[in-house]
Amino acid sequence: MVEDLYKVRHKPRFSSLHRKWLASLSLLLLSLGVAFGALNYWYLKAQVKAQYAQSQASWTAELKGLIKHSVDRLQRLSIVIASLGNLSDRLKSHDGTIRSTELERKFSSVRYELDVERIVIFDKQGAIRWNWAPDSSSAVSMQSMMDAIAHAKQSEQPGAVLDCQLQCELNVVMPLLADGEHVGFIGMSQRITDLVMEFSTATGVDIGILVPASIERMEQVFPGWGLYTAALTHASALRPFIEDLSERYPSPEDIPPDVWLRWKDNFYVFHVVPLKHIISGARGYLVFISDVTEDTVALKTTNRNSLFLILGSLLLAEVFLFLLLRKPLQRLSHLAQTLPLVARGWYAQAYQAFNVLGRFPKKQDEIDLLYETSIDLTHQIEESQLALAADRDFIQGILDSVQVMILTQTRDGRLHMVNRYMSEMLGRPPEHLKKNLFVDLLEGNEGKEQYQNNQIHLFSSSLHRLEHEGSIIDASGELRHIIWIHTFLGSMYQDDAVVLSVGMDATDRIVAENRSRWLAHHDPLTGLANRLRFHEELERSFADAVRSGNSSALLLLDLDYFKTINDSSGHAAGDALLVILANELRARARKSDLIARLGGDEFAVLMPTTGQVGAETFAASLNERLKERKFQFGNKEYRISASIGIALLPQHGKDVEELMVNVDMAMYEAKKNGKGRWCLYFSDQESILNKNVVKAR
Repeated sequence: MVEDLYKVRHKPRFSSLHRKWLASLSLLLLSLGVAFGALNYWYLKAQVKAQYAQSQASWTAELKGLIKHSVDRLQRLSIVIASLGNLSDRLKSHDGTIRSTELERKFSSVRYELDVERIVIFDKQGAIRWNWAPDSSSAVSMQSMMDAIAHAKQSEQPGAVLDCQLQCELNVVMPLLADGEHVGFIGMSQRITDLVMEFSTATGVDIGILVPASIERMEQVFPGWGLYTAALTHASALRPFIEDLSERYPSPEDIPPDVWLRWKDNFYVFHVVPLKHIISGARGYLVFISDVTEDTVALKTTNRNSLFLILGSLLLAEVFLFLLLRKPLQRLSHLAQTLPLVARGWYAQAYQAFNVLGRFPKKQDEIDLLYETSIDLTHQIEESQLALAADRDFIQGILDSVQVMILTQTRDGRLHMVNRYMSEMLGRPPEHLKKNLFVDLLEGNEGKEQYQNNQIHLFSSSLHRLEHEGSIIDASGELRHIIWIHTFLGSMYQDDAVVLSVGMDATDRIVAENRSRWLAHHDPLTGLANRLRFHEELERSFADAVRSGNSSALLLLDLDYFKTINDSSGHAAGDALLVILANELRARARKSDLIARLGGDEFAVLMPTTGQVGAETFAASLNERLKERKFQFGNKEYRISASIGIALLPQHGKDVEELMVNVDMAMYEAKKNGKGRWCLYFSDQESILNKNVVKAR
């Protein structure tokens, strides 16, 4: 009942194949769709990033080419202007004077065409001889141009420097020669900011120039980087963005070029190129800022549309598969509902159910084969069940007819099945015996302890067979001795039966064996020890006396009137007299004393750790008792007495044989001296003939 309730409570929930394949297919298609959408999004984004990377490389190369072109143009202009103004000859003249009015008149007319911000002429020592700039030009630092002159002196080559301390200018310095002699330098400047702005307008990308901050620019510096924007397109919108980046990254070079940076609601790509890669020796960074918000929105839109397409495809696929598999799944469901009928043994109902949907067309599919196989299997199961039932009845008949106790135990040692013989032996129906512990049936500690000590090994299969003896109480209340043989069944059988136990009643055999052992050492008439046991105990006592030095006494008794009583009143009277003497000896002997009937009317008493006085006292009291007691058998009454010989061991014999001879001589000497006498043996060692002398008391 409890097991059935357990099965009901723990019965697994039924889940239809419709739900399983629908859930599995939906999960599979959804996973594939999400994976495809993610891969597609990742691929498109990677493509866009690759395009931007190519654009950034192209922008860098183009801007570098423009600046190089500007440097070359300024160098060529320097040569032309030096020739037009005859600057080399003027610097070589003795006074080295240069008329600024004349030069300004020549250069002012071509300023806008030349796109030159400043022209400076230096002598060969680097001193400024003439400095021309339009009135609208802001003040600039001459340090960068002086650095270019120093470089030109050292290398004897034209020099170019980018100066963004006050405003971004490209400074070019050319050496001036006259008759192969170095006479001075000409320096020209061009504002690079206009070039950057024009490039930004042409490419559509925002450009900024970040250079180390000077003291004059400290209020415009980005604190995290120590840089300020010498030039920046859309400065009002992008400067806060760059300030945020300066707080998030240690330097501009730490900003990854392939990461789309989010600022407010827009996404940007921030590409940094050190200025030294554009112009040698320049300090600072050239940054390209690309707004990729539209690309991000396009990617998200594409990804969302892909997911919608995948979900629509998923829905269509599931509807198609549902229509395709509905009929086969109905047949499988019908088969799943029919097969439990076979398990319950309802074969007629199962055959009827199979015939409803189990039609076999000419073209069979797997489900038709499954129906056909199920019907064949049902026939085989039905035949097997009938055969098993017959075998079960046959085996149950054998179990109930054999005169041995047969039972099975569960893993926790409880009875699972008992046969009829065991039920009758215990006087309890099988239903009352089931679920009881086997060990509770055993009486006594010896058999129970042996079983309990080996129970764990038996039930864990480390011990496959256990044999022991145990006692049980039968229906009549008698103690029955049973030989139990337990066998491990080798595997988990139905209802947890793991051990087969067979018990054979050995009570009669054990009683017979005990009787035989008792008769081998006892006299059946008196119940006293017989001659065999007496000699065994005498050998042991003699050895103990020799080893310890403590004396023991041996008494040999012979009834005086036994032959007369036996001949006149028969053997029954003689047997009765022997029993009386045996009882008298038991009444006077100690627990440690051994009383034995050696044969006929001859008895012996072995008294360990007893000396001469104790032996004599025992003999005297026994004879006094026998004299007082009359033996009456039938209508006759007899006097009874015994002749008793006494010997001490080990004093009165060097071995048991000599001791027995000497005590026998003492007993016959007592009989010779009269009825109801006792005699102690001693030896006269000075006698020439070594005769035994007995002292009568």
